[in-house]
Parts: sequence; C-alpha cells; structure tokens
Amino acid sequence: MRTAPWLLPCCAVVALCVSGSLARGGDRPPSHPPLRSAPAPSNRPLADGPGFFVDARRGDDGNDGRKEKPWRTINHALLRVKAGDTLYLRGGTYHEHVTMSLVGRDMAPLTIRSFPGEQAILDGAFREFFEAPAAAWEPHGKSGGEYRSKRTYPNLRDVMGSFGDSLIGLHTYHHAKDLRAANELWDWEDWSNTKGSDIKPLYCGPGLWYDRDTGYIHVRLAQTHIADIVNYRGETDPRKLPLVIAPFRSVPLLLDGARQVRFQDLVIRGGGYDTIVLRQCADVEFDNVTVWCGTYGMRITGTHRLKLFRSALHGNVPPWTFRVDTSLRSYPGRPYRDLTRFGTHALLVPEAGREFEVFSLPINDDWEIAYCDFTDGHDGVYLGGVNVRFHHNRVFDLQDDGIYLSPMYSRIGRGRAEIHCYQNFIGRCLTALAFGGPEKVTEDTVYLYRNVVDLRAPVQMGRPSVKQPKSRLAFGHVMSDHGSPPWSAMRIYHNTFIAHAGRRSDMGLLGAAHADRPRRVFNNILLQLTALPRLTLPDADLNAQADGNLYGSLGLDAKQAANFFTKYRASPAFEKSKKGYPPGFEKNALVGDPRLVKIGAEKSATDDYRLQAGSPAVAAGVVLPADWPDPLRKQDKGRPDIGALPLRAQPLHVGPVVHGSGRSKE
Repeated sequence: MRTAPWLLPCCAVVALCVSGSLARGGDRPPSHPPLRSAPAPSNRPLADGPGFFVDARRGDDGNDGRKEKPWRTINHALLRVKAGDTLYLRGGTYHEHVTMSLVGRDMAPLTIRSFPGEQAILDGAFREFFEAPAAAWEPHGKSGGEYRSKRTYPNLRDVMGSFGDSLIGLHTYHHAKDLRAANELWDWEDWSNTKGSDIKPLYCGPGLWYDRDTGYIHVRLAQTHIADIVNYRGETDPRKLPLVIAPFRSVPLLLDGARQVRFQDLVIRGGGYDTIVLRQCADVEFDNVTVWCGTYGMRITGTHRLKLFRSALHGNVPPWTFRVDTSLRSYPGRPYRDLTRFGTHALLVPEAGREFEVFSLPINDDWEIAYCDFTDGHDGVYLGGVNVRFHHNRVFDLQDDGIYLSPMYSRIGRGRAEIHCYQNFIGRCLTALAFGGPEKVTEDTVYLYRNVVDLRAPVQMGRPSVKQPKSRLAFGHVMSDHGSPPWSAMRIYHNTFIAHAGRRSDMGLLGAAHADRPRRVFNNILLQLTALPRLTLPDADLNAQADGNLYGSLGLDAKQAANFFTKYRASPAFEKSKKGYPPGFEKNALVGDPRLVKIGAEKSATDDYRLQAGSPAVAAGVVLPADWPDPLRKQDKGRPDIGALPLRAQPLHVGPVVHGSGRSKE
C-alpha cells in the first residue's frame, strides 16, 4: 500500500534535531517498525562525589553498594543513600515500583542515573510476558488468534500494554466481544435507529482484555486491514514476541515529598494509569529520560522548581487507531458501549492537590520544560501550572489537543501566573492550543511567541463503516476551547501558523476575547492552505489588539489580497477600534504569500519555515514593547520581520538531541 504523504513523520527541517527520539534503523522487529526509540546509551562521565551502584542482573542487596559489590534493587539502595550521593544503575531492566521521598541539599542533590555507556530501564510491568512469552500464554477460544495467560492475576481492575520490541501500544478492550470480533468496520445493529441501537462487535487492532471474574489476561494480535492507513502486519502469536503488560495501578516511579533529586539517562516504562507521579516535591530534574506512557505519562501535584530537559514522553496510541475507538460512548441514557480505553489520555498533567495539601504546598510553580518530545497521545501537555517556561519542544501526532493552557492550580494565597510558550513546534493534532476548565476568574498571562504550528497533516477521526468505506480524516485548528471556559490574558506574537482554511481568518487567535483579559496578537504569519476566510474582527469594546500580521493562502487571488482590508479600513468599525489601539485594528497587516523557504500543500520531511529574501514579511512587523520577551529580537534591524523565524535566522531546533555525554545543551 502506498503511504499517504501525511503519514510522513513530522521531522527535520524545523531543523528538528531529534536523532534520539525517532526510530533508528535496523532489522524490522516481529511486531511493527517502531514509531520512536530511546536514545543510545549516554557516555555522560561519572560525577564527582560519593557513588553507589545497583545491578539488576548481578547485584545482591546484601552487598555494600560499591562498584565491585552492587546492590540488586533500587528500592533497597534508596534506604542507604543520602544527599550528595549518585546512584549508578548498571545496564538492564529493573522490574520495580520505585518510591522515593529522599531530600538532597542545595549544591548536593541526590542523583539516580544510568552508568556511562549503559542503559537502565525502570519497568513496572509483569516480567514474564516480556522475558518468557512462550511460557506465559496459551491458545484460547474459537475466535482465531486469541490467547490467555497461563496463570491468573486477580484484583487488578485492568491492564495496559504495548509490544515489547517496538513499544507501540496495545488497545485495552472494555469487552471481550470486541477483542474477538472479525469485523473492523463501523456497523450499526440497526442503521435505521442509530440513537436506539449500538454497533456490532468491532475489532480495533491488537489488544488486551482483562477478565475481572477469573483474573485471566486475554490477548489477540490479529492483523488489521483498513484502507489508506498504517495497519498492523506483524506477528500474531504472543508466544513469539515480548509484550509489556502492566496492572492498572502500576506506577514505576513515585516521588512523594522528594527534594533536590535528579534523574539522568534513564528509560521508564510499564505504567498503568500513571507512569511517573510527583506529589509535593521541589527541585526535581529529569535530564535525558525517555518515558513510555500508560494512560498518563507524568502526573504532578504541588511541585516547585521542576526541570524537564532533553527528554521524551511517548504515548501509547498505535498508528492504526481512530479517535472514535477510544471515545466515551456510554453516557447515561444511551444504549452504547465503550470500545477501548484511552491508550494515553495525556502525556503530562498538573493537578492542584487535595484540600489538606493546599495550605502546605498549594501550587505547581516555577517549571522549565525544554528540548523535549511529546508524541502519540490523545492529548499532549497540560501547562496549567504557575510560572512555566515551555520552549524548544516538539508536540505532535496527537488525537486531540496539543498544549492545554487552562489554569489547573489552587488560587488560595497566590497572585498572578505567567506561562511562556516559545520556540516550539506543534504538529498533527486537532487543536494546537486549547482551553478548558472550571475556573471562572483567572489572572494568568500566557505568552506565545516564536512558535511554529503546522497542522497540514490530518488526524484519523472516524473509522470507516460498511456503508462508507473511506476513513474520516480531520484537519486541526490553531486555537479553540472546550465549552467556552475563560481564556487567560494572552500575548501572541511572532509565530508562524499553517492550517487548512477554516471559518476565521485569525485562526481562532482572537476568539473568546474578554474585556478583563487583554488579548494582543502581533506580527504572526497566518497561512491558510486553501481559501482565505473573510476578515475576522473582535468586538471593539473588548480588550483586544491585533496588528502587523500577515494573512495568506496558497494560490491567493491577487484581487482578493488587494481588497482584503480595503472595506474595513474605510469603515466606522475601524475608527472605533482606535479607541483601544490608536493606529487602528490591523492598520499595518498584510495579505499575501509569506514566501517561506519550502512549504507545500502537504507536510514534508524537508519543510523549511524560514523567510526567503524578498518576502513581504521582511521588516514589515510593528515594533513591540521592550518588556515582551523575544530571544530573536536582536536579529531584526529596524522594523521586525513577521513570523517565527526572521530572515537569515537559524532553523528552529526542537526536541532532544543526543551527544556523547547525554543530551545536548543547545
């Protein structure tokens, strides 16, 4: 089958430096070529100060932890290390659920990391399905290709899983009949009464079903056959390949009140509902850590001074999945059943904490997340903490929201918050920048600058049906909300947005503006792939300003371009807009082709979002206040260039980059 152009990976010339997080070459694994892979083992040198060692294969917890006599388990070692120590994990897999509440000191943190040149894997899954699959499964039933665990696993609630060779996710089915189904197309029991009937049994791809009555785990790895998407074509016998299967409650790494701790050069997998949990922590750093997420990747509550650098959080959503496969269908009063659980609902989630915690450490505060990858989930990253810097990250291949910007913290005893989201790449999702939540009043300010948002690649939305055999694809929106919650005050400037034409020329950047929450939209490129929608104007009484933006579309009609602002700039509405913005709303805005170095109708691995010489965006923006942060301001001479990347700028470097001593520090 010919691979559709939109299935190409979102890589390279945002000059995406991501060599460690995309799948490396080599022999095809028995399941499916990996979507991502962990970086090669780091050669980060041994640290100064006391060091102790753990070896899952050759260690013994009766040893003293020296290099020659390593301990066997991480949890045992954590009972014996202290501030300033480094705990080196020798290469191998540690089948543990690590809980840590230790406290380092300023200038003497406690470090857990892989030994140089080796890779330590923290795995919360059952080891038998990975290490001895031939002895773990037996054929079961008459459905064809179904297997059952040889022993029972009572009291689990449910299981999560992935292929052990490629780490591509397995579905978790709610019902055995869907795991066992032969049909892969949407088919109603009664097409004349779709509101009063359910669909017939539906197979969505390789997956698991946990029988809560018996405690057995069931698996079926049958291949899929949907036209025009990536299908599963790998091994169907689970006895012939490793699987990572974890109980629903598995948390491979739990930090509970830990402070001044660092994690370096590790791989973490085998999570159930949560993979990494931080509760009431402070001064925690993850550097070159690759996480294969369960339902959630990182859940963080009441944590101060978090640093997440050169790391990757990869979700559990396989490429043959449609968004509808995991949608909630079993609303009260409806005769529908749910099909599969979210493979990964979100990659990173902040929480406000419970009432008894609020007064001791009420908020997630002072985070920096940089040079990371966030991929293959339903949602990407929730940034509702306080004082967050999110930069040089890549967020892509998601079923729904890319970055969620709604407040998610307690407001007891705190003032204003700032979220800075800059120099990131966001691609293939339904809503790049989303809002939603219960807060009625917010004093946050969100700064969005120098980002590239490219939504040319579609999301697999609707599974084909017996009556409509073509898959339903959907192209994403730049900015939207979930039920009109309050949007924060926002300053949106010097970004490049690329999307298919929608209903609004502003791509939602001026949506839900509010008099109490200023909206400022300046010097952005808004490139529509098809027709340019008619001009979007905010209410002049709202606290919104926009100017210096360049509106364009591929194949833009010259007459439309010349007349786009003519009628408005001669109208009373334009004169009224000067009360809130003296030059007038979009006084200096342009319409035309921004002439980016390389952009076409479809996403390509060689796209280049920089400006060509002679672009109308060069020196055409408006001068912005000096207190608006801008890492590329010095590159502009005179009036600034419009868009994320000025003329003669370097390509945008996002995501992890691997060097000999850990991830790069660009």
